[in-house]
Amino acid sequence: MATEGKRKKGFIVSLVGLVLVILGVLWITIIFPAVDKVPTDYDRAYYFEGTFSVMNPVTQSMDTFPVEQTLAQEAVGTEDGALLIHEVRTVVDSATGTDISARYGDESTIAINRSTLEFVQEIDERGRWGQWGPPRPIGEDESYDLWHPGAGQPLTANYVRSEDFRDLGVLVFEIDEEDIDIGLEPQSGLPLSISTKITQWVEPSSGTVVYNESVTTTSIAAMGMKVPIQISILTYAEETTVDLMDTGRSAHTMLFWFRTVIPWLLIGLGAVMVLIDMLFLGRRREPQEIED
Repeated sequence: MATEGKRKKGFIVSLVGLVLVILGVLWITIIFPAVDKVPTDYDRAYYFEGTFSVMNPVTQSMDTFPVEQTLAQEAVGTEDGALLIHEVRTVVDSATGTDISARYGDESTIAINRSTLEFVQEIDERGRWGQWGPPRPIGEDESYDLWHPGAGQPLTANYVRSEDFRDLGVLVFEIDEEDIDIGLEPQSGLPLSISTKITQWVEPSSGTVVYNESVTTTSIAAMGMKVPIQISILTYAEETTVDLMDTGRSAHTMLFWFRTVIPWLLIGLGAVMVLIDMLFLGRRREPQEIED
């Protein structure tokens, strides 16, 4: 009877251990990926500040003025598994308070994969492709192809360095492209091109861009020369940076526990329980089985 009881005890220990190992593996491969997605009620606004410089056709010089830009994003549904997000970009001349969105703003509905943050080209309103944002997680020496609306194509953001940004460990990625052909200027029919440099400070666990700065120059080719006609310099406004820093810190902590600690704790505990049964409980059973 004692031997039978120990057999049952060992069986239960092994069974529980095996269940924990399987649960840990399922957590990593199925359970967590199923919940680690952009929520279907996603709703966020990004605020930017900076300057626009625009060619004045009368003076043939650049007029520069400060601007405030808002990018409002709201999930509006799903289609074939893709999340649809309505985006509205508004721009205000902050020196005069004039809304100049009719010229510089934009509005469209994007379609993204909720897990990978890739555009779903066949569903997206404008057929965009590449990444909506950095992949999650992302590591050093990796890169991602970020959709650029001015270029009308994805541009590669390359890893530059690691640093502490306001006491948060981040990876810095940079897009640096020159003379991208974007077609012809409508009135003159002359070739247009853009050059852009975008730097993003990314919390690597969650892929949260906690700070962003960009310089984009639109030029026209005339008489064998490249003449700038618009220069946009934008960074996240402080309120957006503070908000995203909080998001990045919270996501880093949560993902550390739910993506790493919990599943490996389950796997480790389960493996230990199986080993205990094999190495100790099994040894205790063997002499009594021989005596019988």
